[in-house]
Order: sequence, then C-alpha cells, then structure tokens
Amino acid sequence: MDEQLQQMEKRMNERFDRMEKMVADLIGVVGKTNAMVSDVKQEMASIRSDIKRMEGAAALVDKRLDWQSAKIGQLEEKVAVK
Repeated sequence: MDEQLQQMEKRMNERFDRMEKMVADLIGVVGKTNAMVSDVKQEMASIRSDIKRMEGAAALVDKRLDWQSAKIGQLEEKVAVK
C-alpha cells in the first residue's frame, strides 16, 4: 500500500511538473503575443501618420492643379481673343 501511494504521489508530481511547464510556456506565448501586438499598433500609428501626410500632399497637389487649370483657361482666352 505504501508503495502504491508513493507511485501515485510520483505520478501526481510529474503531472504537476508538466502542468507547471505548460503554464510557463503559455505565459511566454502570451508575452510574445503582447509584444507583437504592441509592435503592430506602433506600425499602424506610423502608417496612419503617413496616410495623413499623403492626404495633405494630395490636397495641395489638387489645389495647384486647379490653379494651373485656371491659368491655362486664362491663357486660352487671351489667345482666342487675339
């Protein structure tokens, strides 16, 4: 009976050791995942900033294009009058 208890205790300890290792591995995976999510969030913030700058640049190009089109229209009128 004493030997059976020792075997049961040994098996339980082995199970606890495996469970402890699994929990430690899981904590490691969660930590790495959190780090990756943080990196992705930083990249997304950078991308959003880049997009806002590009939208501003595109708006400026549109304004310049409108100005150039107006200038061309004025020149066409002057040429047509002469």
